[in-house]
Amino acid sequence: MRRLIPSLALVLAVCGCSSVAPPSAPVPATPADQRAAAPAALAVERRWLQSWFEGTPVRIAQGADGAISVEVPREFSFEPGQSRVKPPLVAVLDKVADSLRRRPQARLTQLAAPDDAASAGPLGLQRAAQIRQHLLARGVPAVQLGKPSATSAPLVQLRLEAAPA
Repeated sequence: MRRLIPSLALVLAVCGCSSVAPPSAPVPATPADQRAAAPAALAVERRWLQSWFEGTPVRIAQGADGAISVEVPREFSFEPGQSRVKPPLVAVLDKVADSLRRRPQARLTQLAAPDDAASAGPLGLQRAAQIRQHLLARGVPAVQLGKPSATSAPLVQLRLEAAPA
């Protein structure tokens, strides 16, 4: 027991004298790091969106630049001659809104809707404005939304990009 006490005292003294190094400060990300991380973050969103719409006519893809495109056929988006958003498009827009709220650095740079004709007419602009209004109502900040536009393609076209650093 007498030999145990000095050994125990030595161990306690050594442990008591040792110090734990303070945590190192995080290294600030460089603009290059931020640009490299943005496509990866959007890739997570692409996979998440694809998981919701697998087996549907909704097309979700990611380009080499990291941007995500979402395309919804006109017949699932609007009734002929009307600008009111149909329930299938509402489901897509709600998930896009979720993605935009989770990724505040993301921007919806393209927000285009089709007219009923093969041209990009005024009905397409009204429809795109309704899409933008729906996203705003779902809590997406206006700064994340691009200007509504009409498209001659028979699809609602959305493009999500990472904001420039």
